[in-house]
Amino acid sequence: MAGRARSAQEPGSRQRLVSAAVTLLARQGYEATTVNGIAVEGAAPMGSFYFHFPGGKEEIGVAALGYGAERFAERLGEVLAQQASLAEALAGCANWLADELVASEWADGCPIAATALESVTRSAALRAAAAAGFERWCDVLRDRLVSEGLSDEAATDLATNALSLIEGAELLARAQASPYPLYRAASALRTLATAALADPADAP
Repeated sequence: MAGRARSAQEPGSRQRLVSAAVTLLARQGYEATTVNGIAVEGAAPMGSFYFHFPGGKEEIGVAALGYGAERFAERLGEVLAQQASLAEALAGCANWLADELVASEWADGCPIAATALESVTRSAALRAAAAAGFERWCDVLRDRLVSEGLSDEAATDLATNALSLIEGAELLARAQASPYPLYRAASALRTLATAALADPADAP
């Protein structure tokens, strides 16, 4: 048989393209990412690219944001579940991201944040996909907070504040090539969690 038979476990061309787009968006943002670059990174011919994504770069961008958001949400949930203490669970999210950035030598940032900043006035579809991704992450954080006894309102407020703190610290960490903004965010998250549990009705 000519060529190598594809394993049943090997992702198809569409999934490879979406995964490639997530990687490139995280590393270089939306504007610097090209459809040709995605095809090369995903080891797929251009014909395959346009077969799966006839809408071109914007269409695969939306798909990549959705996939990347869900993958991050799953990992976020895992990190939160590793600690019984709410303070350490929230701090663990920032510390985990610090480790990830160091391991990638500051290359792999948040694909949603980078794309949202570049597309907020250019693409309603990308903006909506980015907003949905952030909302998904807030929901993961909120669910853990509610499980600790916080009200829905208090949990939503704290989840939003926590995500804002983590995302902002990640940006600073990449710009400074230093994990310390995320370490400081971890400390702040411990403080917020402790305050929330001390008075869950009035948490921030």
